[in-house]
Amino acid sequence: MNPIQPTETEVWSGTPSQWTNVGTYVFCLLLAAGIIAAYVLVPELSTRPVVLAALLIPALWMLVRWIATRCIRYQITDQRVKITTGLLSRHTSEIELYRVRDYSVVEPFWLRLVGCGHIVLVTSDRTNPQVILRAVSGAAALKDEIRRYTEKMRQLRGVRDIEIDSPPPA
Repeated sequence: MNPIQPTETEVWSGTPSQWTNVGTYVFCLLLAAGIIAAYVLVPELSTRPVVLAALLIPALWMLVRWIATRCIRYQITDQRVKITTGLLSRHTSEIELYRVRDYSVVEPFWLRLVGCGHIVLVTSDRTNPQVILRAVSGAAALKDEIRRYTEKMRQLRGVRDIEIDSPPPA
C-alpha cells in the first residue's frame, strides 16, 4: 500500500465574491434613495428625524450580507476541501479529495461578467454529497486544479470509483 502524504499543501484559499450580493446592495441603495427623497420632498417628514433613522435599515441589511459572505472561507489543499462558515461560532466541513466523483462549473451571466462562477463537486461522502464553492474567481481553472489533485489522491490511496447501474425495468 502506498504511504499517504503526512503534510498538506494549500493549493488555493478564498471567499465567495461579494458580487453574489449585488441584487441586495442595489435594492438597499434604492431603498435608501427613496427614504432620502421622501425626507427632502415631503415637508411634513423633514421635521421628523425618525425618517432619517430609517436609513439604518438598508445600511444594516447591506452590512449583514457583506459580513455573512465574508465569513465563508474556502480552503483547498492537495488532500481535501475545507469550508468554514460563521462569525462568532464557526463550522468547518471537510471533504477528502479522493471522495470527489464529479465536477461542474456553473457561471451565471452576472458572475461570468466579473470572472467568477460556482464549482459544484459531487462526492461519495454521505454527509456532504454535493459541495458548492460559490462565486469563486477563475472557477474553471480552479476546477481543473481540484480535478488534478483528486486524481493524484485517488492514485496515492489506491481508490477506484465503481458505478453500478440498476438493470432496466422489465
